Amino acid sequence: MPPAPLSASDPDDPEPIGSESGSGSGSGSGSGSGSDGTGSRPVPAGGNDGAPEPPEASGFPPPGDDDEDSAAYLGELMAAAAAGEELTAADISGAGFGEDGTAQQLIPGPVLATLVHAATTDEKVLATLSDDDLVGVIAAVRRVGSFAAWAEMTAIREFATRPGTRRPAPAPDATPAPASRPRGVDGRDPNAALAGLPGSPKIREFAAEALAPDLMGMTWQTAEGQIIYACTVAARLPVTFAALRAGKIHPVHLRIAEDETAYLDGKYLPEADEKLAAAAQSKTFGQFRSYAHRLVLKLDPDSALRRKNEARKDAHVRPFREASGNAGMSARELPPDQVLASWQHIDQRARDLRAAGVPGTLKELRVMAYLDLLQERGIRNTPPGPAPDTDPADTDGPSGPSGLDNISDLDNADDLDNADDLDNAGDLDNAGDLDNADDLDNTGDLGDTGDAGESDGHGASDDLGGNSGPSLATQVTLTIPWATWQGTSDTPGEAGGFGLLDPETARDLVTAAARHADTRWCYTVLRPDGTAAAHACAPGRHPAGPPDPRTLKFNTVIRGPCDHAQAHTGYRPSRKLRHLITARNATCTAPGCGHAATNCDLDHTTPWHLGGVTCACNLAPLCRHHHRVKQAQGWWLEQSEPGVLRWRTPVGRTHTTTPTVYPM
Repeated sequence: MPPAPLSASDPDDPEPIGSESGSGSGSGSGSGSGSDGTGSRPVPAGGNDGAPEPPEASGFPPPGDDDEDSAAYLGELMAAAAAGEELTAADISGAGFGEDGTAQQLIPGPVLATLVHAATTDEKVLATLSDDDLVGVIAAVRRVGSFAAWAEMTAIREFATRPGTRRPAPAPDATPAPASRPRGVDGRDPNAALAGLPGSPKIREFAAEALAPDLMGMTWQTAEGQIIYACTVAARLPVTFAALRAGKIHPVHLRIAEDETAYLDGKYLPEADEKLAAAAQSKTFGQFRSYAHRLVLKLDPDSALRRKNEARKDAHVRPFREASGNAGMSARELPPDQVLASWQHIDQRARDLRAAGVPGTLKELRVMAYLDLLQERGIRNTPPGPAPDTDPADTDGPSGPSGLDNISDLDNADDLDNADDLDNAGDLDNAGDLDNADDLDNTGDLGDTGDAGESDGHGASDDLGGNSGPSLATQVTLTIPWATWQGTSDTPGEAGGFGLLDPETARDLVTAAARHADTRWCYTVLRPDGTAAAHACAPGRHPAGPPDPRTLKFNTVIRGPCDHAQAHTGYRPSRKLRHLITARNATCTAPGCGHAATNCDLDHTTPWHLGGVTCACNLAPLCRHHHRVKQAQGWWLEQSEPGVLRWRTPVGRTHTTTPTVYPM
């Protein structure tokens, strides 16, 4: 039976003098499952004061005199399970999941995993376990989970730090793969985070990119973080890492320990590691973080200043989409004095607005002041409007990251008279193929976009009387169904780098975009499957809002066999060809990458200098990072048909990406 958990001293306690003895912590550690064998048995029906049932009555084994009997019984259960026999509730209870029982003391391994599987996969078994046994099963599942986390990190570390692939992928043909390129400033070298660690682990280039597609829901950035984390905890916190493998601590405990010791001087790590491994076994997550924080400050007071200075290098401001569909902005790792001064400025401006008669609570006025200051709007002297329930925040959300190359208004190809026309996109070369406004769910004239923005009462400008409202810079691609813009559909839109937009917000953003002088309007017609079929852009400015698409010439988004009708003789694609490709693939075409195509390189899948043509069938958006990945040794990329790209990693695994499916 494993020894009892180590006891952890409080970091604020004085250092012990000499060794202590006679703690008595283990004097009775083996008595809980004593010779009567009742430690894991169900409570008798008559209650705790009733006479205990004979072991044989419930199928329990005869009581043993020592742990050898319990081990022998577990051996019999494992042999039965290996032979294909189903374990019963009596078997599980007899295994000792109750307090101080044998199974309760097992470290994660094949025996515990088999017992947990038998207990949890049969509802009849689970329903007949006593509360004592059931709590023991839940605790055992947690221990197995800790072991699984340890096993995953150990395997990730092995894959990432291996000196070379043991099963290199053969080249599809005699064409040599381009040499690997060094990372640029926008590609953080994960080895930099491991510099100076014991054992000097080295992460091979693009290990995260090769690993991520096979890890459910994980981007290469997340995979890289997992690699760095696995290498770091194994090297810096070996005792705590071993406690995770033994199921004595939860993965969150390890994460807290790694975070709190990230800036601890290496000479203090062994002592901190021992104490943290012991403390984590008996503390909640909150208690453990407090303990770890105090311990690190006691060992190395200067670590706090190092942490603050390093974190400040990651200072940033970013917008994000709230789960509600609204938007938010966050500013992180800023100087405290400037943050407090800025907050005071916002608060004072909100109070000035209230004094000027602008309606709203102080909380609402702070939001107004915040947006007012960010957009350099002078609204303090503007008379309040009649609609205090509206707010500028409704239309300011996605103006954050760069990238509104165009405004794409989508229409469902079902609206066309004959969906079969989309089988040959050439039929859409001319907007005349869209017989009438009904084909586009057009229910009114777009000549006055202001009417669309004001009719719902959501124009932020109306709140403050005469203000023209926010002007959305054309640096986010808005994907909005035409019928949604017209108010005849509730199909959601989407803003690049932000996420889905409910119809009301989508219309607000179109109105805001129309106010900006640089906005350009483009349209993409969709196939029934939601992929792009044709694309057109309106030349020049249209400050009144999106122009009527019936006046535009649509160009085919090529799919299937390509006759190179849209090919260019030069290296760089034309603006029209670029738009067709980014409408077809709206994001980077690497597996799991969501980088907007408008900010990507248009890569020749077959390199230009090796005879690759500048055509839709040989061009695809790749972010700068994945452009380098494609050119690294052992990687291979082919475009089997326009927009369908097949990646092969150095270990021989393949992953396919396909054209973007827009919200219908």
